[in-house]
Amino acid sequence: MAAKRKMLTVIDGETLMEMRLKPTDFCIDSLLPQGVTMLCGAPKIGKSWLVLDWCVCVAKGEEVWNFKTNKGTTLYLCLEDNLSRIQRRLNDITDEVPDNVFFATFSCSLADGLSEQIVKFVSEHIDTVLVVIDTFQMIRSKNKNTTYANDYQEIEPSCVSILFDNL
Repeated sequence: MAAKRKMLTVIDGETLMEMRLKPTDFCIDSLLPQGVTMLCGAPKIGKSWLVLDWCVCVAKGEEVWNFKTNKGTTLYLCLEDNLSRIQRRLNDITDEVPDNVFFATFSCSLADGLSEQIVKFVSEHIDTVLVVIDTFQMIRSKNKNTTYANDYQEIEPSCVSILFDNL
């Protein structure tokens, strides 16, 4: 017996153009959309400094490289840092840290309840527009499989907009 094949779902151009689609929401206009984004690069090139600056700028509603931001609460899970290091870095990048940028140096893994922790935070801070997790390795399962397919499978159930740093 032949396996039943699924039909390809298609839409014609005219119908697509007539649809009223919600535009993409951005944390940083045309640079950082809300949704899951992975920022990847070699170790020690400044990714953590970059996302710290983004969190502060978004929380303040300040531009990033002449791109407007969607002002709102930010949550930075800096899971390889301690509060002293975060404070030193904040002192280096800004004179004013707003009260709507939050930091955590510990969290559950994805398998052990991180999504629920983030959902609780967002429910308490309904204007949250950006959650950064630095680094992805700290929250992933203990599975030794580090392939792209496994990364995708681990992230897929995530239920909030997250920027993952340093895979």
